[in-house]
Amino acid sequence: MRVAVISEVELGSPRAHFINVIKTGGGFVRLGCETTVFCRPAADGAPAEAIARSMGEPDLRWSLAPAGLDVDAFAAWATEQAVRMGADLAYCRSFRAPIACASAGLTTAMETHAYIGDTNPDLCAALDATARPTNPIAALITISHRLAEHYVARGAAASRVHVVPDGVDVELFRRPAGAIPETPMSRWPGARVLYSGHLYDAKGIPTVIEAAGLIDGVTVHLLGGLDEDVQRARADADERCPGRVVVHGRIEHAAVPAWLWDADVLLLPPSANEPSKDWTSPVKLGEYLAAGAPIVASRIPALRDLLGDRDAFWFEPDDAEDLVRALRAALSERRDSRQRRRARAAELAEGFSYKRRARRIMDAAMGACVGNARA
Repeated sequence: MRVAVISEVELGSPRAHFINVIKTGGGFVRLGCETTVFCRPAADGAPAEAIARSMGEPDLRWSLAPAGLDVDAFAAWATEQAVRMGADLAYCRSFRAPIACASAGLTTAMETHAYIGDTNPDLCAALDATARPTNPIAALITISHRLAEHYVARGAAASRVHVVPDGVDVELFRRPAGAIPETPMSRWPGARVLYSGHLYDAKGIPTVIEAAGLIDGVTVHLLGGLDEDVQRARADADERCPGRVVVHGRIEHAAVPAWLWDADVLLLPPSANEPSKDWTSPVKLGEYLAAGAPIVASRIPALRDLLGDRDAFWFEPDDAEDLVRALRAALSERRDSRQRRRARAAELAEGFSYKRRARRIMDAAMGACVGNARA
């Protein structure tokens, strides 16, 4: 089966959007599909193959758009390329491309995480295209029931809207049975608490930095972030709790697992002061589960939809003192409890695998086409 993965994202973008697109593409590869990614070239001219290796996806094929295309021209170019390759499925992370692909007769799945209330006219057109009588978008994929209900209320065909949470490359992030490789964290004394991801305030970083100043015997490590956010977090940590927080910056995606394995606790601290608290599906969640260390998570609705009471050590979002309480509980976890929780985490991670994610997307789109044929 041939799959065209289409996104206007720039090759090598540090955004979570890019990780989701590429790793979902990798899920199609794991299903045995010939998978080609159609996207914009890297700003620095980096070759697609090198970036694919850094993402742990060496088997993806690539086709990069000519420079300077606007969104309409990109959609037309990608659709033409997908038709030319004989794609059996077009999986799109954009708004205009899925409309164009479906109009060209391709079986098309569109994924969006657009916020509730987003007034983008291209989003509205794509939602409408799921309900048109001929050549509809076969499946609209999103990450939350709240988002799904919102899209249906705005005109999307309910039968075509499917909830598929973000995934994890289980093979890459699964904790090894043997010795854990050392990372730059290894030289720090005491317990190592790690957050991996973007460093926006909405991710709860100010609360993490405040909590670091309230707990002894612990070093908090922040991995990832855009350059400007890394600089801001370092300045904030140096001012509020010097020596307690180490901001490491970004590393290659394929190098992240060793850091998660080397941590004593993994932080998932989103703020409640952000609308996405109701529907976020963090990429890092599956990665944390596969890695096996205890997870300390803020009690926001979206995370409570995905994890049970015993799957994480919960704290009230934006509350540094309660975060400290949860960290202490995680660090003092009994060995037998840790083993049970780690086994449960491994099961949950398997459920979030990109292979299963890709299968669900494919089944949603292909199932819709079978239903149309029968009708």
